[in-house]
Amino acid sequence: MNLRTKLLSGYLIFVAALAVLGGWSAWRLREMGDVSGRIILNNYDSVVAAQDMKESLERQDSAALFALQGESERALKQLAEHRKKFDAAFNKAANNITEPGETELIETIRRGRDEYYRVFDAFITNLNDQRSDPLAAQDATAKNVKASSEYFTRLEPLFNRLRGECDNLLQLNQRAMLLKSEAAAGVARSWFLTTLAIAAILVIAGIFLALFMANRIVEPLRQLTATTVRIAGGDLNAKVEVTSHDEVGILAAEYNRMAERIRQLRRSDMGELVVAQQTTEAAIDSLYDPVLVTDADGRVTKLNPAAEEIFGPEAEYKGKHVGEVARDSRLAYAVAEALQSQRPVAGEGAASVLPLAVDGSQRAFRLRTTPMRDNENHIVGAVTLLEDITHLREIDRLKSDFIATASHELRTPLTSVQMGVHLLLEGAVGELTDKQAEVLQACRQDCERLDKLMQDLLDLSKIEAGEDKPQLVSLRADDLIKGAAERLRTQVEAKGLALRLVTPVDLPSVLADRTQIERVVSNLVTNAIRHTKHGEIGISAERRGEQIAVSVSDTGSGVPKEYLTHIFDKFVQVPGATTGGAGLGLAISRSIVEAHGGQISVQSELERGTTFTFTLPVVGNGSG
Repeated sequence: MNLRTKLLSGYLIFVAALAVLGGWSAWRLREMGDVSGRIILNNYDSVVAAQDMKESLERQDSAALFALQGESERALKQLAEHRKKFDAAFNKAANNITEPGETELIETIRRGRDEYYRVFDAFITNLNDQRSDPLAAQDATAKNVKASSEYFTRLEPLFNRLRGECDNLLQLNQRAMLLKSEAAAGVARSWFLTTLAIAAILVIAGIFLALFMANRIVEPLRQLTATTVRIAGGDLNAKVEVTSHDEVGILAAEYNRMAERIRQLRRSDMGELVVAQQTTEAAIDSLYDPVLVTDADGRVTKLNPAAEEIFGPEAEYKGKHVGEVARDSRLAYAVAEALQSQRPVAGEGAASVLPLAVDGSQRAFRLRTTPMRDNENHIVGAVTLLEDITHLREIDRLKSDFIATASHELRTPLTSVQMGVHLLLEGAVGELTDKQAEVLQACRQDCERLDKLMQDLLDLSKIEAGEDKPQLVSLRADDLIKGAAERLRTQVEAKGLALRLVTPVDLPSVLADRTQIERVVSNLVTNAIRHTKHGEIGISAERRGEQIAVSVSDTGSGVPKEYLTHIFDKFVQVPGATTGGAGLGLAISRSIVEAHGGQISVQSELERGTTFTFTLPVVGNGSG
């Protein structure tokens, strides 16, 4: 028997029990209705008829009194009306004889009625004759006394006797109704107790049946659950006992087959899996650079020995959120950004430089975070590599010092060359031919580009050396971004592009140097213009925790993937862009943002556009 048949059988038994109980109750209710109907049919009509006869007799007696008072017309009218009602009630009672002795009472009432009618008619006739005799007026008082005496001696005794007989008929039927009602109540109590007993028996039987069916169905499922727990705990030899051939039994059999297959797979693949896991862990542990592995929720699952030298033992931090382990919030932000964007992120984590203490000495690390995916391309975590670039930072510092010195020394002769070219173009030494003027114009443009390059190099060197620190003040974020954007609107629209600005008015104030942040926005927008031929450039801002994130997006050609990790380096230019830059704008922007305590990052897809995002600290979060 399959599970469906078992369930249907249980439900059908339950429905059958309900049908039996309902049929029994309906049958008994119908019989109770028949009893009540018989009480009404047999006695109630006779009770009503007896009451009507009594009332009609009393009204006829009142008609006799009216006649004595001289209101013969009214008396006759009332007499005729209530004789008719009395006769109707009498006929109703005579046709509804149901009780012993009721026939004799009806016959007695008939004889009393006939005699009462005869005496009443004679009384009315005599009374009318006396009042119609002209000589009777002389002895009116004596006549009235005689009529009253006749009423009280003959008519009233007949009235009282007839009314008594009607009352006997009423009481006979009332007693019969009471006895039948008591008998019906006893029968009803008996039927109620019987019905209650049947219902209790059916309920108890239903409970036992439900428990039986539940155990037959649930017990195999319990065994299946217990076996699942054992297998989940590592006991792959656990089996489910198959005790039936229904769906649960089939499930148990298939479950055993699955467990056997898992055991086979474990025997065949376990060795390879262990070797692969050990190889992976050995590779991570052998890396010179610190590595942190986190799950999809940002919790630490692995720290290699190099990372343990910075953050502490793996056992202490395993399972904790990366924000609790990292000493710099940029590391936690980089992991969150990689998990959210589901791609490697440069800057704001991947290209940021973190100063961390190792063995008592300060070292610089470049942050790179890459999301991990399973075979179904679902995010399962992230790997964060801290590349030790201390020696590179030192080399970069020496290079920056050299560039700053060289730029400073070159500015003086360059200024002289610019002045000479200017004097020549102004004709200070004589008229120039068109060809000479053209050559000098080209020289002037190259001198201006060289001057801008040296100025950018000097500015970058000052920022990196800490000589040009931002003057942080509290500024309204929306005013700051809108002001910077509006200054660039003409430049954007001149290239046939649209400028879209989205800045909520409820943004909090930020700690920033207006001039430097406007320079960052200008560099990003200028860079977007160079890479966008049609479409729009968007500038937006939103709050992210205790920071304001400002994004500059375009619909341009995008940045190739291989350039994303180096795009903030000095002199890096993406192929395909229009000429005009030396590759220092993004490097300067990154230095300015980091000097403000924020980070800058880039996301891009070829032929779909690029988005640069930088953050600024909100006033009051402890930044600055």
